[in-house]
Amino acid sequence: MTESKTRMTAYWEDAFQINDADLEHLYNLLIEDETPLTTEEMGRALVERRIKLEGERLQHEKARGARLYLPGESYHVGEELVFPALQYATGSVQAVRAGRNPEYGEFDVLQIELGGGQAREFAARLTDHQLNALPEPGENGGLTEQSPDDVMAHSGQAIIAKLNARLQKAGDLVRIAGRWFPRALLAEIHAGHLNLAEAVLDVNDGGPLPTRELQTHLELPQKVNPKLMTFSLDYALQEDERFDEVGPAGEILWHLRRLEPAEVLFPPRRLSCEPVSYERRALTPELLKLEQELDDEFSEVVETLPDAANGEEVTLALTFPHRREGTLPLSPRLARLFPTAYEAPRIRFILVDGKTGEKFPGWVVRQHRFVYGLAEWYKKHDVVAGAYVMVRPGAQAGEVEVHTRHRRPISEWVRTVTASEHRGLIFSMKRQPIRVEYDEHMIVIVDNPVAVDQAWLRSQERNAPLAAAVANVFRELARLNPQSAVHARALYSAVNVIRRSPPGPIFAELAGRPHFVHVGDLYWKFDESRWSP
Repeated sequence: MTESKTRMTAYWEDAFQINDADLEHLYNLLIEDETPLTTEEMGRALVERRIKLEGERLQHEKARGARLYLPGESYHVGEELVFPALQYATGSVQAVRAGRNPEYGEFDVLQIELGGGQAREFAARLTDHQLNALPEPGENGGLTEQSPDDVMAHSGQAIIAKLNARLQKAGDLVRIAGRWFPRALLAEIHAGHLNLAEAVLDVNDGGPLPTRELQTHLELPQKVNPKLMTFSLDYALQEDERFDEVGPAGEILWHLRRLEPAEVLFPPRRLSCEPVSYERRALTPELLKLEQELDDEFSEVVETLPDAANGEEVTLALTFPHRREGTLPLSPRLARLFPTAYEAPRIRFILVDGKTGEKFPGWVVRQHRFVYGLAEWYKKHDVVAGAYVMVRPGAQAGEVEVHTRHRRPISEWVRTVTASEHRGLIFSMKRQPIRVEYDEHMIVIVDNPVAVDQAWLRSQERNAPLAAAVANVFRELARLNPQSAVHARALYSAVNVIRRSPPGPIFAELAGRPHFVHVGDLYWKFDESRWSP
């Protein structure tokens, strides 16, 4: 009796491929049940099919006396063999001759005829070969049982990835929120249905509303499978530019696109970030650690800090671009706390004021890596650029709580910025009333936001290199310190008032330019003698 390939984890993760017969099997399932299926559900159906076919193959091989090929065994002409290394292909021994290689001692060479008339040669009576020791079931990647649940638990991700790729190439299947169905078999949804759906959403402030609620207002055919009808309506809404699917993964919610905030549909320019090439190897371990702590959504950081591992509270110091636009960065740590989706580029959810319990709408804009909807909340709590903002999961699904650390208002000397048409940004130390806790390096108070916006626009039009912006801002900050030293964190925060940049390129300027001199503890000084404008 030969070994079952479906018992081996390596088969499902490496050798397993989606063939045309698999696709035909899935089409039949979809047509017979008239029910859209997720990729995972279809993957499990394929696993069940392969296990069944493998059982039938083993019975057939047993009936005709096929042996498992092992290089250390002896074979004779006419024997049927099974080759695990060739995805369990079968072949018959056509000839046996002596091998000629002094290095291996005495052995045989088998001429094997595989399927399709293909002929290959294999060694036999070769005692020292790794294929002589096949893994036992349950060891070194073998599964203890041929159950679909076991296979999906061990190798489900690999199977789903391969199936997704194949289904996307098929062309005649459509996907909504992770579920698939043949396009040609969708129920008919006409223009009148869609116009009525628009009216329902309009009455409800644009949405969001689930599909089932829209269906109650539409006169849809009653004889169609309800799940197929819902899927068909979802597809028709998705294909109509008036509607936007804004639900998190596992939930479909519809919103009128024209009633969504403009900033969600057309991301603010202040939040856009043009890539800048820089020498990343120049960053010291201390700078790399600081980069990770800053939670910039455009950083090249792969690892995330431990406190985000299980959806716990994340604290960040707010940068000026996000304070100005009423947004939060969708950095790797913060992204774990906000809802995501299979396909929807925008997700509508609920933000909760951690102090008052007040709830208000928020939007995750996945492609542009920000969360929108906090402008009024920032204003209400006097949140400044550099203030600490805490984010944690809400009490209910689909909710995220935000809060700050309030304190009695105190007038303090803090970094303040104004703008001049000729000089650009001008930094100074002024007394300002602050009622939230903040990062002393990152705080930036803007006296005249409109003037700073105009300076930012002029900088955009000039398209000056990042190196010039970093040098100019650094020299401004150096004037505020008796030692003329500037912290890397303060430089990152201040540069982002005039130009959006993640920490990496800014820190590379500090570490790689001769006019920046490191004086310890992430502080630098500016050497005018080495500066060349």
